[in-house]
Amino acid sequence: MDSKAKLKRKHILQSATTFILTVDFQSLTLDAVAKEAGVSKGGLLYHFPNKEELLKGLALHIFEQFIELFDSYAAKDDDEYGKWCRAYIQASREDLEHNAALNVGVMSATLLQPVYIQSMSYSYSYMLRKMEEDGIDPSIVSIIRLTIDGMYYSVLYKIEPLQKELLDEVMTRLMNMTRKGMNEN
Repeated sequence: MDSKAKLKRKHILQSATTFILTVDFQSLTLDAVAKEAGVSKGGLLYHFPNKEELLKGLALHIFEQFIELFDSYAAKDDDEYGKWCRAYIQASREDLEHNAALNVGVMSATLLQPVYIQSMSYSYSYMLRKMEEDGIDPSIVSIIRLTIDGMYYSVLYKIEPLQKELLDEVMTRLMNMTRKGMNEN
């Protein structure tokens, strides 16, 4: 069981997430998060002494949640061939549909910070290693990965993000590429 401090820290991170998704990332302040979490500013500062530490905590929290989602989709998939690629597609789709604003805000705020890049790189490498174990042609794995990366970047830079209907179509096609016999020349 998590300690009281860990539970409080998680509550603060979830409150920061809620604030970003309901208000916006630009309005994120320590005072706003403390209010959203229903804690004193001193209580928040105990866990996150400054905004940079809060952002670091959010970045780690986001990637932990994504990895949990990725692992859970893979665990539900009985077909070993392509299951990690399908898990990545499904987790990304859910994330893009529900948390894109949060992730884009945190990613853009932390983009040039080496500590964040290292954490993101570790999580990303874990997923790629799993996808490479799927038995799918490595070029197909790369097409899936780079397509999803492009979707995130289009949201991040506000360059024509895909509308829902087209997003659905692209995700369906990516899922088809993970099935035996669907991606052979």
